[in-house]
Amino acid sequence: MKKIALTLLILCGIVSTYAQEDFFTPPDFRQIERNIQNPASSFYYPRLMERYLAGDSTFTVDEGRHLYFGYVFQPAYVPADDSRYNQRLASVLSRTSLTETDFTEVLEITQVLLQEDPFNLRALNAILLVHAQRNNVAEYKKAAWKRRIVQDAIVSTGDGMSETTPFFVIRIAHEYDILPFLGFRFGGEDRRLRGGRMNFLSLAENRFGVERLYFDTSAIIDHLNRRGGGRM
Repeated sequence: MKKIALTLLILCGIVSTYAQEDFFTPPDFRQIERNIQNPASSFYYPRLMERYLAGDSTFTVDEGRHLYFGYVFQPAYVPADDSRYNQRLASVLSRTSLTETDFTEVLEITQVLLQEDPFNLRALNAILLVHAQRNNVAEYKKAAWKRRIVQDAIVSTGDGMSETTPFFVIRIAHEYDILPFLGFRFGGEDRRLRGGRMNFLSLAENRFGVERLYFDTSAIIDHLNRRGGGRM
């Protein structure tokens, strides 16, 4: 009970102090690319990533958008999400009860996953679980801020309710991983639209009566086109 109370206290503090945008805006990738390449800009990418990795709680939504969407212009960006470590993480977390050894294994696996994709929400959620169980407040806050930065960057781009107001993502996996944050579960259908530049996920029955969410994946398609193809 103490651990649960600690987690709720931390989350409430984070939510109450984080500045939110009033309206959603699709990302301007050309402007983002220019901004993150300018060493004189507050959006200069190496500094943004350094702050993100440190769990900086002063990130604005606009800075988070430059960090998240600007990643498609970085050499390390790979849109495919087929790491074998995803299955390993799911296997460990599916165990009936987790031991201290399991917690250590989770942190080792998530470290690899975040090296492959620094915005892997599944990995960040697993890290939060471990630090909550260990009562590690400092590391919990750090991971929680990282997750908040990613989530806010995505939901600042649209409401997901239609093809004209989709959520923008830079990995297909992020579509599925954002659903619990929004209060939804996947309903089983993933349909590609507009030649793969957009898709929707059907949703399980929910109290909001929402049947599907739309996602814009044009950043992924454009990246693959620049490199002559590849896997999503």
